[in-house]
Amino acid sequence: MVKMVEKLNPLEKAVGLVGKKHDLLILDYIFSHNKRAGFNSILKGVNGTNPRILSLRLKEFEKNKLVTKNIILGTPMKTEYALTKKAEELIEIIEKLKEWVGK
Repeated sequence: MVKMVEKLNPLEKAVGLVGKKHDLLILDYIFSHNKRAGFNSILKGVNGTNPRILSLRLKEFEKNKLVTKNIILGTPMKTEYALTKKAEELIEIIEKLKEWVGK
């Protein structure tokens, strides 16, 4: 028996991509740091997150083409995340949300 998959509406898709706790905060943090930030910087800058959760979120963002991961060789080696054009489009919505809350 083949199970029918319900078609998600656009808002359900959006929530699936960036609807988890800290998602919008992480993207906004990266944006506010010249569209790129290191893992430890994000970890310190986003209140309430922890290394495991941040790592999972960033992997999901990378899979969904919201960030790119760059390894910077050196001692110590660093990992930097940069927003993609797709994520930059989302920043406009995040800014509107921040304006809306401030009203």
